[in-house]
Amino acid sequence: MKRIKNYSLTIAILLITIGGMAILYLYGFHKEFDKKNISQNADGIIMVDIKNIRNHFVFSYLKNPSVWEFSLNNSEATKRFDVSNYGIEPSDYLAFFHIQNQPLNQWCFVAKIENETKFNKALVKASFAKTKNNKSFICYYSKIVDACIIQYANQILFCKNASNNQQFCLQIAEDLFEKHNYFDSKKIEKTIKTPNAITIWIKKNNLLDDNGIINISLKEGEIVAEGQLNWKPKYEKLFPFVQNSNTLLSLGFNFEMIQNEDILKNHSVQINKIIGFDLDSILAHHPTQTELVLHNIIEKKDSAITYDYDDDFNPIKKVIVHTNREPAFYFSVQTENSQKVYDYLKVQNIIDDHEVFTNFPLAITKSSVENNSFTLQANLPKDTSSKYSTPKIGYLQINLNRLQPKDWQFLIAKNKNIELLKPFESLQIELTQKNNLGYFQACIKTKKDKNLLKIIK
Repeated sequence: MKRIKNYSLTIAILLITIGGMAILYLYGFHKEFDKKNISQNADGIIMVDIKNIRNHFVFSYLKNPSVWEFSLNNSEATKRFDVSNYGIEPSDYLAFFHIQNQPLNQWCFVAKIENETKFNKALVKASFAKTKNNKSFICYYSKIVDACIIQYANQILFCKNASNNQQFCLQIAEDLFEKHNYFDSKKIEKTIKTPNAITIWIKKNNLLDDNGIINISLKEGEIVAEGQLNWKPKYEKLFPFVQNSNTLLSLGFNFEMIQNEDILKNHSVQINKIIGFDLDSILAHHPTQTELVLHNIIEKKDSAITYDYDDDFNPIKKVIVHTNREPAFYFSVQTENSQKVYDYLKVQNIIDDHEVFTNFPLAITKSSVENNSFTLQANLPKDTSSKYSTPKIGYLQINLNRLQPKDWQFLIAKNKNIELLKPFESLQIELTQKNNLGYFQACIKTKKDKNLLKIIK
């Protein structure tokens, strides 16, 4: 009898263990993707793996007891990221997609309504208002969020940055919900059931000879992205950029990559207005290697002396100090004939007799031609070194920890979303070559006293 009881206890423990593991697998690791959530005309997809992200923060939470008490007393972060609080049905994946030939910043995703009451409350809170109805669809738009939501029964299509394109968003909804024109899921098999937090799929285009994949993973104190990109031969050129790791910001790229892109064509008037001359005067000479190195923002003080008199008519000397903040930077662009670019700007009085580029009001900016590159520079540090980095296709480097409080205030006033970058120390992106293919690598690191878990709290 005792032996039977022991067997029964062992079996019970085994069943509980197996059941617990099954529940853990279903809750934490089993994932399903709905291929009906992406339009067939997508040329870019950002696949967010909800469970992988959640699992990362769960394990990070368990490894950091110092945040336990804080987390238990603070449920706002949990509520903010729980889509069920907005009446939306939780899913294993959230697929953002971009439609071909649409603005680069316009992205969409599909979701299902779980609770109509909560969903309507969330719409009101985010200032969404009905714009039009037809037999099948209800359309909402929020100027504050700059987004359009199109409801079809219990499904919604969310389109960000759709202020001038709401009718096109309605066409996407019709394609998905009524015509069932879905994206071929076989093309994005490598974005499903991966260990990544996010996987980006990029369709073959005028820059790439083949579809590209970028994998994004979460670490304790950084977010890392990497992937191979099969560039067209003309964009595989490597350049020896002047890359200084101590600068506030530095950027280098091949101008040929963007010369024929819509970002220049659609904003040519605004760009010409900002720079004060016709950009085509440079484009006509086929610019290639382009680099901007912003060393720092420096303070310059000027004093002005004025005189006043007291009640007894005694002269009083007053010194008024004005503080100006100016960029210390170096810019260069290489063209087929940079001397012609320089001469054109001089004829247009954009460069004066002292070689000063007059269209930049923030600092006295000197212009010149060096090694067939048109250059601009202002307030360069005396110890500036001109060592060249390992040749690469392009790069971006931002040392966020070098921004002063005044700089943050100015940037956040321009765009509130920039405040999301305050907990981070640096951002680095590099386009190089690896195994005869383009290699994309990016990393954004948190400050030393921060980690990703603390940032989302």
